[in-house]
Amino acid sequence: MDGNLRTVLISIFEVFGLVGVAYLYARRVRFDAQAATRIGMDLLVPCLTFAALLDSRITMDELPVIGAATAIQVALGLLIGWAGLRLLGWQWRRELLLPIAFLNSANIFYPLLLANYGVDGLSRGLLINTTVNVLLFSVGIALLHGGGRARDALRQPALWVTLLAVVLRLLRIQPPELVMRIPRLAGTAAVPLMLILFGHALAGARLRSLRAALVGTLLRYVSGAAALAVILILLDPQGLLRKVLVLYTLLPSAMINVLLTQRAGRDAEAVASTVVLTTLVGLGLLPVLLLLVG
Repeated sequence: MDGNLRTVLISIFEVFGLVGVAYLYARRVRFDAQAATRIGMDLLVPCLTFAALLDSRITMDELPVIGAATAIQVALGLLIGWAGLRLLGWQWRRELLLPIAFLNSANIFYPLLLANYGVDGLSRGLLINTTVNVLLFSVGIALLHGGGRARDALRQPALWVTLLAVVLRLLRIQPPELVMRIPRLAGTAAVPLMLILFGHALAGARLRSLRAALVGTLLRYVSGAAALAVILILLDPQGLLRKVLVLYTLLPSAMINVLLTQRAGRDAEAVASTVVLTTLVGLGLLPVLLLLVG
């Protein structure tokens, strides 16, 4: 078997295999996912971010490209999503814009990058996800509530840890090896925990609003393909960053969109159905993308 194909298949099996195990476990056993999520987001993911950014060979001139590419993807997701919903007379269902524009740039993205591209790929994914979170907790919340809550984005520990790591890289300061062993150890637990939490979230989701899911899924991948074309033409990313961005723009929707929609008192069932269907499509699409980009 070709080495690249073998790597891709193994990574897909590992990622979705653990999600499946967590899904089956969550169907039978209740556990406190809220506490686990808080530990992951407040401790493990920031440690993973800090260690990966300092250990990687990412160059600082890639930072504006990553920020611009992420903003283009979200903007086109919102624009094409709004146009599609308006065409159907669904402009009042603005909660569907979230799964169209905001992607699963952590739970699925991180382990695939780590398995296929190592810490260098992961570090670029971490910067993408940080940008996505800033946009989600400002623009995304504003869409749901009619007003921005930028302070929610500023409360994310991963944001401040990312800024700290970038500053240290710019100043060419490397913490002592003994100190770095702590975030590296904590970071090893972040990826499997995110997959387990994603499987747990899927266990509570249902494909009930099929029409909304079909519309949302179509707009998710159409806007993703459009964003990818714009990014490749305007920004012309090269090397590993190009591969990471190809994978990113065609990811399925993020499960956090369901939670935010529930809190806003809007149609969370339609959003959950869209997340489930985009994930099923992603199961077939992501291996093809990984093989194409090499």
